[in-house]
Amino acid sequence: MEAYRRHRIISLQTLFFFLSVLGVACQVTAQEEEKSDGFGTFGGSLLIASDYMFRSISNSNLRPAVQGDFNWSHESGLYAGLWASNTDFGGVGNSMEIDPYVGFTRDIGESDFNFDIGYWSYNYPGSKSSLDYGEVYTYLNYSKGKFSASPSVWWTHNYFGKDFLDGVSALAYEVTFGYEVCPGLTPSLRVGEQTFGSGYDNLEFTYWDIGVDYTIDDWNLGLRWYDTDGIDPFLANPNLADGEVVFGVTRSF
Repeated sequence: MEAYRRHRIISLQTLFFFLSVLGVACQVTAQEEEKSDGFGTFGGSLLIASDYMFRSISNSNLRPAVQGDFNWSHESGLYAGLWASNTDFGGVGNSMEIDPYVGFTRDIGESDFNFDIGYWSYNYPGSKSSLDYGEVYTYLNYSKGKFSASPSVWWTHNYFGKDFLDGVSALAYEVTFGYEVCPGLTPSLRVGEQTFGSGYDNLEFTYWDIGVDYTIDDWNLGLRWYDTDGIDPFLANPNLADGEVVFGVTRSF
């Protein structure tokens, strides 16, 4: 009971933190809309979901998550931002994940293709272990009419920091397909595989999720099924990757 109370207090504190950030960010966004020429624009989102899933593994121990994103983008294609979430997957003593990221995106000529390259840093500030690490990512996005496809690759030289798989590289590759069946309603499917450097092949697993998103104005409602195959207990508790339906509500600004 005491552990549940502590978790509830941490979750409420996290919620209040993100709501405060959202309020400040909205004010900044409103100001920047009037003077975005040459400087870029600010934006972001706030998500409340029934779970925090990362490559179809629960990172919030099958509990609800509050996630916020605040970002800046420039007409040149440069962008940067800060993403954060409550978590129960970053080691003893940790309850939050804070991830800065930076990247560059651009259309490929007059084609239906767009590329996106960047770096994402995963940080667990309250953890007693050193689990921070980063991934370099590359997307190739294709969009034609109502159909879209986005293959991507994510690589790190040190998966989950020096206190987990120190010096072990990892490569995740995935592809997402989507089709807008009617205005605002888009079913999508994502399939991927997490691979590891030589000597750790036994930790490799596949992951997928399928669901639907409905967007109206600045709101998005999402319902998805997440699942994996081949999870090794050393990597994650199989119960956290054994198939789950997740519902989320996102407010963009």
